[in-house]
Amino acid sequence: MNYYSMRNSSYLFRPTEGYDVGNLFQNLYDEYKNYKPRKLEGRNEKEKAYLELSRIAFAMHEVNLYLDTHPDDRMMIQLFNDYRKMYIEMEEKYENAYGPITTCSNAMEGVPFAWVEKTFPWEVN
Repeated sequence: MNYYSMRNSSYLFRPTEGYDVGNLFQNLYDEYKNYKPRKLEGRNEKEKAYLELSRIAFAMHEVNLYLDTHPDDRMMIQLFNDYRKMYIEMEEKYENAYGPITTCSNAMEGVPFAWVEKTFPWEVN
């Protein structure tokens, strides 16, 4: 499923928009004066992949916070699980291409120790 077109409700930003403005919920977003959030873009394939992964993680976290106070909202539970599945798939794809993101990653199981074999996501190549 293409997460850019996935919208559970008209009051949600898409993950890209929500990440850029810092809030997934349109009804809770309040612009500050004439400030326009910067559109984030990766400079290379690695940065683009990490940015997409970060956007899904952000959306998943936002929905998780909502579910803390609305635990019976079936549509949002489904959206959370859709984002969670996307994140897991995207994380595996990223780590296969660029190395582990965290020390609890499955990519850490190999020899030599994967943490020192690849550059960190935040390091400039």
